[in-house]
Amino acid sequence: MKRFRSLRNAVAVLVLGGLVAAVAAAASAQAASNKPYTANVHQTLNTANSFTLTLTNDPKASQSLGSANFTAPAGFALGAVSHVTNSGFTVSVSGSVVQFRAKSSSQALGKSQSVSADVAVTISACTSATWSVEAKQSNDFSGQPGNDMTLNPASDLTPLGSFEIADIGTTISTLNGSVFAPAIQTNQQYASTTTAYDTCHHIKTEAQTPLDVAYSGAALTHTGLHDDVTKSVLYDPTGGQTLSWTNGNGTVKITPVISETNNTITVTDPTTGISDTSNFFDTQDRICTSNDSLCTWSRGNSINASAHGPAQGSLGVGFNPVVPFTCGDGNTPLGNAVITIAPHGTSNPGDHVPYQVTLVYSKQTSGTGSANAFVFCESIDEGVNWGQLPSCADTDPLLHDCVFDQKRVTGGALQVILSLVGDPYVGGK
Repeated sequence: MKRFRSLRNAVAVLVLGGLVAAVAAAASAQAASNKPYTANVHQTLNTANSFTLTLTNDPKASQSLGSANFTAPAGFALGAVSHVTNSGFTVSVSGSVVQFRAKSSSQALGKSQSVSADVAVTISACTSATWSVEAKQSNDFSGQPGNDMTLNPASDLTPLGSFEIADIGTTISTLNGSVFAPAIQTNQQYASTTTAYDTCHHIKTEAQTPLDVAYSGAALTHTGLHDDVTKSVLYDPTGGQTLSWTNGNGTVKITPVISETNNTITVTDPTTGISDTSNFFDTQDRICTSNDSLCTWSRGNSINASAHGPAQGSLGVGFNPVVPFTCGDGNTPLGNAVITIAPHGTSNPGDHVPYQVTLVYSKQTSGTGSANAFVFCESIDEGVNWGQLPSCADTDPLLHDCVFDQKRVTGGALQVILSLVGDPYVGGK
């Protein structure tokens, strides 16, 4: 009996093994029959009311791709077709369907080959921005179901529609509440949210694939991170300011390294031209607001700055390292630093209410010469041109920036008091 049961068990194991082998063979055959392809839809580059539809046969495809139908979402009315990129295909519209057909079986898409076409679209109203697509091996869209191609999940059929950048600024907590100042401090990182929307103004989500491919067909410029959702950021060329994105969907970290005024960042999708520009913001070493009675800044022990808090808005001072600088015969600023002074949201210079900033250069930086031997220069065009600041005794301080006072103070430091109505760069020599 034991021997019989053992034999029966052995037979059962053999049969089970045979079933496993059969299932594996069927799975292998099914995988071998896969005919993968990629389909993408995105707004046509810098063209309103037009979408670009693209078919690409997979590099590993075992069969050619002869035909496909793209179906537009409800509320999308299709118009004329243009710019067919492959002469072996015809593309036409039938109702809500865009039909791609190879002119002959020999002109079907081989491995890695593609075809694109633009189609005019009018959107009246929509609840979904996602297109659907079917593709077949035959060039006449026939042969069900074995003739079907298999859509790559990395395909993007939900076109990018717009970006929206949340206002950039910092919230400064004080005993009297919080002040939102559209400024960020230098050498610090502040997150700013940028949201991508599809063409129905729903938040556009990433395609979840092993390679984290998102916005395929309308990919944003890669900036060194392994994520196709990376963003293209334009920086301010006059200030040399760095604005860099971090990895992840919808978030940017701004890292300004040089103080600058009236800056923005722009997010641009190079495939579609879709973009958005942030609000203006300043970058400062320290943000001084109307809640501060006295604000102070310093660049190590060499230069110190102070100002009374503005009546409204915010005031910041930054110390730029070496920048192009010319004022008279000098091309190197005192202390090897140019100072940026930036009021934001204050009452000046529009109604010409002057404000004062006091700068103190250490004795080690300014030497022992007469205080009157130093001249101070300013630029009101982001450092492009420079001119000497006059004495306030020689001009109207209600209308013009000027030097209110300059002298040696205790310890031999050089002190200069500036009366300002604008938003200048300041350099001394």
